[in-house]
Amino acid sequence: MRIALVTETFYPAADSTTTTLKATADRLVDLGHTVRIIAPGPGLASYRGCDVVRVRPLEPTGGQIRAALDAFEPDLVHAASPRFVGRKALKHARRTGVPTLVVEQSPVLDLTADYWRAKVADRADTLLVTAPWMVDRVAELGAEAALWEPGVDTLAFNPTLRDPWLHDSWSRARSKDGAQVVVGYVGSLHRRNGVRRLADLAQVGGTRLVVIGDGPEREWLEKRLPGARFTGPLQTGDLTVALPTLDVLVHPGEHETDCHALREAAASGVPAVAPRSGGATDVVRHLETGVLYDPADPRDLRRAVAAVAADRHRGLLGEAARATAVRRTWVDAVDELVGSHYPVPTPLAA
Repeated sequence: MRIALVTETFYPAADSTTTTLKATADRLVDLGHTVRIIAPGPGLASYRGCDVVRVRPLEPTGGQIRAALDAFEPDLVHAASPRFVGRKALKHARRTGVPTLVVEQSPVLDLTADYWRAKVADRADTLLVTAPWMVDRVAELGAEAALWEPGVDTLAFNPTLRDPWLHDSWSRARSKDGAQVVVGYVGSLHRRNGVRRLADLAQVGGTRLVVIGDGPEREWLEKRLPGARFTGPLQTGDLTVALPTLDVLVHPGEHETDCHALREAAASGVPAVAPRSGGATDVVRHLETGVLYDPADPRDLRRAVAAVAADRHRGLLGEAARATAVRRTWVDAVDELVGSHYPVPTPLAA
């Protein structure tokens, strides 16, 4: 098949959409499909032999997208969390009769619900979401979506990549009080991700917080977490070492969809503490691979992190998390996407 992958972000961006799109493109190429990626510029112009058509910001968006699709003649337009670029692609595909598939990876907010339904859901031949709670959310908006859960790269994210030297540094192993338990957060530092709750962890004794990521809440957090280590954002290669070097991952977002950080931590053999809400409840198994806390209780996150940090057998949670993560790799996920949700190609006439 000839597949146009349309996205709002791609390399050099490092975010959830890029993670999913890269993994999808990788597997499609491995399966022998012809892929073109359409994404905002600037950025690389090719990826694994696939053209990456960059939408130039100072020129009409619709015309650029129409030209990119018409020249490629796709059998399918696959749009990832369509916004400005994806909506234009869906509109043109509907006009020209090209099948469309949408993977919605972002929560749909009440303020944008009607617009999203008209410009995204109603234009998609197939609509997929990446967490069970989003299936119900889309139904509330009068649309229908099927569930497609992401995978994880279990080779890249692996407990064997844990770095003892880095752990000693983060845990302050050579301090007079001895090593502390390294509690990490991985993700963007936006208020919508619940990151202000991380400030509560300053009261958890015997731990040191490592914050991996950046965003507008960083300054607020740095003022309230003077003992924490802020690394800034890490590229995938560095993250594959950083994640297994944590002792515990904490992820306070209540409306998670892809849960990439939770999946990657699990593959890295790291237990997680996450809220009993959103997509986290489908990734973290309470008291088996981590701990789910009550987000309505302002003290429960602190209690949950303290309990896991104090548990000398928390490595068993990490082992169980790894065993669960390997059951759904990106190969499994994308093969399911193609086999169950992509249209069946029409055979050529004899």
